[in-house]
Amino acid sequence: MATPQYELSDPPSDAISAIKFAPASLQLLVASWDKNVYLYDTSESGGRLLRTYQHRAPVLDVCFGDHDEDAYTTGLDWDVRRWVPSPLS
Repeated sequence: MATPQYELSDPPSDAISAIKFAPASLQLLVASWDKNVYLYDTSESGGRLLRTYQHRAPVLDVCFGDHDEDAYTTGLDWDVRRWVPSPLS
């Protein structure tokens, strides 16, 4: 069985430090050294960028909560943050 591969549109401008898929959808969180967290919809070709969330320093890790609506991020700014991306229109 072939493993799916995703080429992201609008990728981070620096190194990727972590990626996590949502528990119940094809959304993907990406943590980057460019101080941003990226949320992509990978159900479409090219992994469409949905939202970004900025930290004050490089982001080291990301994860979803129990549901796709909650995301948690942490970085070199010593913050652990809860991020609730706004509903998609």
